Amino acid sequence: MSVGRAITNNIALKIAAVVLALALWAFAKGEQRGDRLMSVPLVVRNLPEGVTTVEKVPETLDVVLAGANKELVSLTLWGDVYAFVDMTDAHPGRSLRVSLSPANVVLPRNVDVLALEVRNPKSLDLDIDRLVTRRMKVDPVTVGELAEGFFTLGRAISVPDSVTIHGPASVVDYLESIQTESLDISGRRARVEASRSVVFDGPWSLNSVPRDVRVVVEVEGTRTVTLAGVQVVFEHESGFRSATVRPLAAEVVLSGAEHQVSTLDATDIVIVVDARGLPKGTHELVPVIETPEGVDAEQVTPLRFTVTLE
Repeated sequence: MSVGRAITNNIALKIAAVVLALALWAFAKGEQRGDRLMSVPLVVRNLPEGVTTVEKVPETLDVVLAGANKELVSLTLWGDVYAFVDMTDAHPGRSLRVSLSPANVVLPRNVDVLALEVRNPKSLDLDIDRLVTRRMKVDPVTVGELAEGFFTLGRAISVPDSVTIHGPASVVDYLESIQTESLDISGRRARVEASRSVVFDGPWSLNSVPRDVRVVVEVEGTRTVTLAGVQVVFEHESGFRSATVRPLAAEVVLSGAEHQVSTLDATDIVIVVDARGLPKGTHELVPVIETPEGVDAEQVTPLRFTVTLE
């Protein structure tokens, strides 16, 4: 018989034998005992009404579990293991040191697993305070620069503009406002709107309702306008028989955020021709253009003004 036929002869039976061997190996492996480090949720029980911890209680606890390997794998994937800390004795102004042990770990019924050791944290130091509630303003945080030639229309806003804060009185009473996660507006050319969570600095046990707000940034582009008939303000020393400037008005090209420049008129701009300190004679002077903040003077016509001092 050829080697090829020897391999393929009764191939189904051979595959079944391999599968059975693997299953027996896996079963035997699963029946072996071992231990495993797991991170499990930490739950606060029996906290009196109107009371809270000053700092956050850790959300998880590291515990060593021992038992059959298959049970440990099952618990890791979908087991309902958790730990708890009893806060029955919590009162405002009190500091508690809570030791954590396997007795704080709750395992599902009918599993061949034991909690051997609590690794991290092994204990909790908790300061207790009154739980208070306040409505507080939200300050949206943005980072980055808009695309060149674009501006923010006013400040970023949050919707809603305030949230309800729950937390320890010793912290909440000193808060003036809270911020959001940062919103990146780099390179944007149009309105930006996104959901962002309220964030708290420090380890404090604080919560907000709602937890997320909408951060809105209105964006607009640059607009250029031309204003004619802008009057000249002529400044000079006293003592001259006559002092004149020509022309008495000029045309100015302005650029800036659309909402600003679209409402400007000639009275909002000042052309200053400053002849102070100059002697008698005729002088050609470049003016100074005074514009509202955020508006730039791109051009003035004429570029120079004729000043005559006699």
